[in-house]
Amino acid sequence: MWLAVLLTCSGPIATTCDVLVRTGGTFPTQEECSKEVKTVANELVKNGLYVKGRCYKLNVGSNV
Repeated sequence: MWLAVLLTCSGPIATTCDVLVRTGGTFPTQEECSKEVKTVANELVKNGLYVKGRCYKLNVGSNV
């Protein structure tokens, strides 16, 4: 399972940033996750935000 995470900033200074985590569930494959991250990131960039996105593999059942 893969989790989509985006770092969005309204300006080039770190204090303007927020982390967005997809709460609608995980993705079964990295490809699906990456496609969604790219789609959402492109929309946010069109709205003037700085964006960095990434997918993280979740190891279900393992201890942290």
